[in-house]
Amino acid sequence: MALFQRFAEEGKIFDRTKFKKLGQKAKGKGAELWEFKSGQDRFLGDFRPGGRFVIAHALRKKGDNLPEPDIEKAVRILEENDLREKSGRL
Repeated sequence: MALFQRFAEEGKIFDRTKFKKLGQKAKGKGAELWEFKSGQDRFLGDFRPGGRFVIAHALRKKGDNLPEPDIEKAVRILEENDLREKSGRL
């Protein structure tokens, strides 16, 4: 929670071990993904209009690499969220 609080207050997290863009893994999938990291907990999301950050998927992982199905799930959830917002159905 402290990480999210700092992000809300400052608008940015400078420690790349805690918050980073996923880069090429997410490119070509229709979304940019960012990853919050705290221990083994990972929160995947992206920025939206109005300065909002939407967390699409959370997981606990022990290894270094994010499983591709988790990346795809986060991208799918963000796309579904965008469609709901455009249609006015939240």
